[in-house]
Amino acid sequence: MSTTTILRSALAIALLAACAGLHAQDAQDPQSAPSVDSIIESLKADAPAQQPGQTRALRPGAASMSTAPVAAPAKPKPASINMQINFEYNSAEIAGSSEKTMATLAKALASPQLEGRKFTVIGHTDASGSAAYNKALSDRRAAAVRRYLTENGVSAARLKAMGKGESQLLNTEDPNAGENRRVEIQATGG
Repeated sequence: MSTTTILRSALAIALLAACAGLHAQDAQDPQSAPSVDSIIESLKADAPAQQPGQTRALRPGAASMSTAPVAAPAKPKPASINMQINFEYNSAEIAGSSEKTMATLAKALASPQLEGRKFTVIGHTDASGSAAYNKALSDRRAAAVRRYLTENGVSAARLKAMGKGESQLLNTEDPNAGENRRVEIQATGG
């Protein structure tokens, strides 16, 4: 095995392990907040882009004769984390049961490790109700989370809020499932 193949294999294993950790975090009991350190790890660096597979020429010079265009390098996937933040029914008021999660999130985003990054707070809903209503509700919920974060030490200039409504369901098998009602924090620069 070449050194390049070994390095690629090691990188693939590390990425799989990191993704497994994030999925495990998503499945957490909504009452238990992720740690400051786990949020920082999830948001501090963009994931490397997947590169298209490379092939070798079967005869010398064959690669240089190819007329196929060379693909541009893929952009890295923005670092992000889904947070289960509860809201009062049919409202953008953050429920008291999410206070610990919100405090931990604010502490992580205000940390020195993330101080140079900007973030988008993205609200999501389940599919109950009309698409227009859910879009407006997700906008209000994302704005409420942004407001909480700015009131708790995160610079407003580093945060943008937007709602996606029901357009990006986590659980498409059950469009009204609770895991679809979430807030995603996505790194957008830094």
